[in-house]
Amino acid sequence: MTVLHGTPICTVCRSGAFVFEQARSFGWYEGTLRSLIHLLKYDGFRPLAKPLGAWLGSLITEVERQRFDLIVPVPLHSKRQRQRGFNQSMLLAAHVSRAHGISLSARGCVRVRDTRPQTGLRAAERRKNVAGAFQVPGAESVKGRRVLLVDDVMTTGATANACARALIDAGTQAVWVTTLARVHPRSVDVI
Repeated sequence: MTVLHGTPICTVCRSGAFVFEQARSFGWYEGTLRSLIHLLKYDGFRPLAKPLGAWLGSLITEVERQRFDLIVPVPLHSKRQRQRGFNQSMLLAAHVSRAHGISLSARGCVRVRDTRPQTGLRAAERRKNVAGAFQVPGAESVKGRRVLLVDDVMTTGATANACARALIDAGTQAVWVTTLARVHPRSVDVI
């Protein structure tokens, strides 16, 4: 497994296409890490959330911990969460929150539109699919705060960006993103 600390910022990030400050991932979405994420997400093997959450939490250094006021998981639509029985991002965020003593807001951001799955969509389709899909129900809870947004996998950044946009529109000071895995840029359409 390759930890992505210190990797160069991708061209899309350098172009300023995202509203979040920075995104960091524990490893590439391949091999063992991909298999473990699938076991958690699709096979419902929830005990994996603890070690995966610890790996995700390892990205946060002592200095960075002081940067964040609040952790917010990327939400699932209520329909999809009922089908799956849990939100994998929430399970991961809860472990990071406990490990670092950073407050967790389970409903800091909600998915208000049931979007189709992002799998198989090109980058432009992904952005369109999640545009306006998120809202912040209690803006006062995020206003002026520095948020760490947690998700399992980042492909093009469309979902993270849409969540970050909703948080920033609600008055969040800044948003950083952390994910367990990142799809390798050469294997995804980022335009």
